[in-house]
Amino acid sequence: MNKIKFLVFSILTMLFLPSAHARDIKFSAEGDWNSFYGYTFPDHDYKHRDKRQSFINTFELNFGAEKIFTDDWSLGLYTDLFAAINKRQRNYSNGLWGHEIYGILDNPYGRFMFGETQNVVAQFHIGAPKVGKFGLNDGLVIDFLANPNWIKEKHKAAYRTLNSTAVNTDGTAAKISYITPDYHDLTFGFTYVPDTYSRTGLVQKGAKYARDDGYIGAAYYTADLGFAELETSLGYAVFHKNDKELSIGASLYRAGWTLGGSWRKADVEGNSYPITKISQNRKLPDLFDNYREGEAWDVGIGYEFGPVKTALSYFESKATNTSNKDKIWLLSNEFRYNKHLAFYLATAKVDFEGLTHQESNRGWATMTGFSLSF
Repeated sequence: MNKIKFLVFSILTMLFLPSAHARDIKFSAEGDWNSFYGYTFPDHDYKHRDKRQSFINTFELNFGAEKIFTDDWSLGLYTDLFAAINKRQRNYSNGLWGHEIYGILDNPYGRFMFGETQNVVAQFHIGAPKVGKFGLNDGLVIDFLANPNWIKEKHKAAYRTLNSTAVNTDGTAAKISYITPDYHDLTFGFTYVPDTYSRTGLVQKGAKYARDDGYIGAAYYTADLGFAELETSLGYAVFHKNDKELSIGASLYRAGWTLGGSWRKADVEGNSYPITKISQNRKLPDLFDNYREGEAWDVGIGYEFGPVKTALSYFESKATNTSNKDKIWLLSNEFRYNKHLAFYLATAKVDFEGLTHQESNRGWATMTGFSLSF
């Protein structure tokens, strides 16, 4: 079943179900407005890379319809809408705007998910603590300090290194996932992706393997160690004709403190579709799929007290066969005024290394902003 069939099925189900049993359905609607301002301090040789000031706004609207059949059975259908202004890394399904349509069936045998969702490895992922909106993994930092290794422009899309320690190659491509019930604090998940291309993922639309499928498995485990609470995640993915990926993460929590980190490795599957070093297609840049052989890791420590959260973290990603490398240091803070309003302040230092000086970037950025939920 391809992406179009998934979308048609989800939309028709959402339209039909309310008309048949409107009195038994719980409807929901919520949204977020995120507004951010950033000021950059680029290294002298890289002043051309970024504006000194950037003002970015993102918007999200979430709609849902949920029917509870019994205490153990329920079906929910959801539509998430996204839009943005001045966002550099246009990682929504259609650039500066997009959507995700999906369904969730909960029952005594586990959870079934279908539609445009993240895979189970990304859902289970544990890594460096994240505070506020400025995360390390595929985060907002690159909207202020450009990374030439991560490009999302039309006909120029290229990921020359991994941009996350979670498996996000397929993004929110339409898929089917199953998550087992919790058993002694251990949960398993499985995902099948019929078509790995998604505007929110790493796969270039013009790649020969863009429309191939993927198989993904993950595990999540939590335990009370007495001195701390432990969370761990493990995931493995096989994307047909693309690559194989492994992701591992863990964190410890005690008395407001969180220490966590994760690691991801990607290797090309077979020799039929090697990495494109020199492209013969003007719509496929050189090394556009260099992420397929590389690794990434992160580590961080965070603390929360009352309405304040803070975290210091580090992310590094590098290619196996080239000198492409990314380093991000991030100090991020959040002050939550109430359940509707939160304020953020963050400082980041980046070192993005490409094959040449023109393909690199270094500098600092200070970012602030707020999030309004309604």
